[in-house]
Amino acid sequence: MMSEFTPYPRSRDAFTVEVADRGDVVIVETTGELDLAADPLLGATLAQAEALGRPVVADLTAVSFCASCILGQLAAAATRLSAAGQELVVATEAYVVRRPLSLLGMDRYFTVVPDVPAALAHLGRSAAAPATPEPSRLEPDPN
Repeated sequence: MMSEFTPYPRSRDAFTVEVADRGDVVIVETTGELDLAADPLLGATLAQAEALGRPVVADLTAVSFCASCILGQLAAAATRLSAAGQELVVATEAYVVRRPLSLLGMDRYFTVVPDVPAALAHLGRSAAAPATPEPSRLEPDPN
């Protein structure tokens, strides 16, 4: 007798990935379930943010699931940013993100802080500067 399989109900908006260009730092804001479906979008967004030539904060404070492919995207972004003389800072207190980062030793390759204000403080930026979301209009820094 075969049991009936009911897949986990997935909402249309299971995850979001957006960019806030602050001028001195780029914040990649994510929410929800970062799984294989989110992988290409997050990778492309991180690459777009890196191209601006500024430090990048990956805001994972509102993430409820984080697949290993997402950790790979973070590691790749950190490597590329470091080679360009910039830094990736991951902002999260979410156990679903921090635990695998710690177990895999990935927290040695980039800074992990509890939230975006702590990330900005780490980078020497003010949390008071306004963030302007412009996910489709990011341009590389001409300087």
